Amino acid sequence: MLIAFDLWGDYAHFSHPATIYSSLTYPVPPKTTIMGLLGAVIGLKEYGELANLKYSVKLNSPLKKKTMIFNGIKEALNSSMKLADGYQDASEKKQFYKELICQPNYSIYLNLENLDKCFQDKIYKNLKEHKSIYTPYLGINFCIADFKFKEIKSFNKIEDKEIYVSSFVLEKDFIFQKDNFNAKLTSYTMPCDVENGRIFKKFKNFIIEINLGKLLTKNSGEIYEINGERLYFV
Repeated sequence: MLIAFDLWGDYAHFSHPATIYSSLTYPVPPKTTIMGLLGAVIGLKEYGELANLKYSVKLNSPLKKKTMIFNGIKEALNSSMKLADGYQDASEKKQFYKELICQPNYSIYLNLENLDKCFQDKIYKNLKEHKSIYTPYLGINFCIADFKFKEIKSFNKIEDKEIYVSSFVLEKDFIFQKDNFNAKLTSYTMPCDVENGRIFKKFKNFIIEINLGKLLTKNSGEIYEINGERLYFV
């Protein structure tokens, strides 16, 4: 089952899952973020059962980022923190930096054929009806997300050995061209699987063109043309 939806918000921040303190963001939502989003849509608190989905993501607007500064208090949540006259000890103030994507807008494509039928049906129904059990967000909880179901009017699997695609590609399949000297390419390492308890694994290296350009890639067997867009699935 192939389905698609647009995903956007005011801001997004997709940090490396090994730490909540990273100030940098991935340019696109990792597969684990999409699994969490779908878990929110259908009401799953643990979303490891969605690990067998395959997905692709396409940027709908050039990537724009801005670093924001958040003020906080070091160890503010520590239960042993002293209180003076009923006031919290704020002597150790700290600034936290976060790189945010401004006005993120993506098209997400899903291949759900390896999921249980009950999950396929719930995901399809709730996305199409614009329903979500929990609040969807883009990486961190103040980056609220919205989504809109996309009708798939045409699709076919691509058999060409090499092809230009509009999505990310795995670094191992990326083919560098002379034209790429004028492109804005970025590479990053993202998780592609997670177990219950938020144990992330199967990290893979990706490349994407952040100004909406196309990338030439080898065809490892999971490229589809959907509504005229050629997309690389992982």
